[in-house]
Amino acid sequence: MGNYLISTGTKPEEHVHVKRARRSTNGKGRPNIKLQDLPEDVLCSILSKLPAKEVVRTSVLASEWRSLWTACPKLSFNGAHTHGVKQHAQVFVDRVNAVLRKHRGKFVEDLEVKFMFESKLVHHLDNWIRFAISSRTKKLAFDLAPSSNLLRHGYHYTFPFHLLDKESLSCLHFLQLSFVCFKPPSHFAGLPNLRKLDLYLLKGTTRQDLENILGNCCKLECLSLVRCHLNDELRVVQPLSHLHYLKVIYCEITKIEFHAASLSTFLYDGTYIPIALRHASKLENAKISFRGAVFQHAVASLLSGLPDVQNLTLDVLILRLETRWALNSPCVFSQLRHVQIMLMISYEDHDKILYIVSFLRVAPFIERLEVHFNGTSTMWFANEGPS
Repeated sequence: MGNYLISTGTKPEEHVHVKRARRSTNGKGRPNIKLQDLPEDVLCSILSKLPAKEVVRTSVLASEWRSLWTACPKLSFNGAHTHGVKQHAQVFVDRVNAVLRKHRGKFVEDLEVKFMFESKLVHHLDNWIRFAISSRTKKLAFDLAPSSNLLRHGYHYTFPFHLLDKESLSCLHFLQLSFVCFKPPSHFAGLPNLRKLDLYLLKGTTRQDLENILGNCCKLECLSLVRCHLNDELRVVQPLSHLHYLKVIYCEITKIEFHAASLSTFLYDGTYIPIALRHASKLENAKISFRGAVFQHAVASLLSGLPDVQNLTLDVLILRLETRWALNSPCVFSQLRHVQIMLMISYEDHDKILYIVSFLRVAPFIERLEVHFNGTSTMWFANEGPS
């Protein structure tokens, strides 16, 4: 199958044939057991830990190993390179369909498909999700993003929530999707066992759609949103008590507000917006990259929204510094110990760079402070130097 990684698994409840280990002795009378003499279920367990390509290669070791690679409960198909060649794209679709037909009814833990989306693929994608449902798949990943010219691809895949029943919803632990539209029905009951949600290039999804999904994922631990443009607030009122990792990168949103008491890592890169994670009392690491912000405004916002952060990295591009420190707040970063500040200073503000030391007013318990800046080649702090 070339670059197509193919592997299968067995239903947990099915009886697994265990062959009796063959024993021989060496010259010293000790048992001489080779790897291929191990019981089949033990071999399958070992092979399932290897990458799919490596598992397939084991089929050449011995005649009895020719079918062992099918015990790996993962299916992964990469057809990204076939786009634009109609014949090759159809071959890829036919091969995926053939493999899924062969493994119909078997347990498949992971199903991953990477293929550039086209409208004619909707029928096949729906069928592949039906296969995942019947196989009680735990990890479902559909990478449908075009490699370039995103604006040219206005049409995108609408995730078929109507195909999911109560049992299949409870099986999903990891959902990774790109270039899709999330439109859950009004009666959507959520994904009760979902641990990780990874969304890239979310299209046509509203704030309410995303809130309905996230608010019903009570066991969610990791959430990643990249280039998901809501043009609205990213807000979840319901507590996400298990969420410990949150990443929001290059998303067009106006505010972030979460109730996540167990959150330990937060990453944000985008335009300057209010961030409210007031309940994140266990927040260890936060890396914030603001594009276009007054430094004092950025600090005031983080002081209000991330008061319990322990380690903070603040990167501000297109920065403007105020003439005077305007923050008069009784609140402080009570847990903040390590701070790294990275600034892009304009020529007009080069004489205010040392003013950033005022940040220490709201970080009385800080132990380590780093300030990295990038500006014009004529920036000097001494009275004498190049003009």
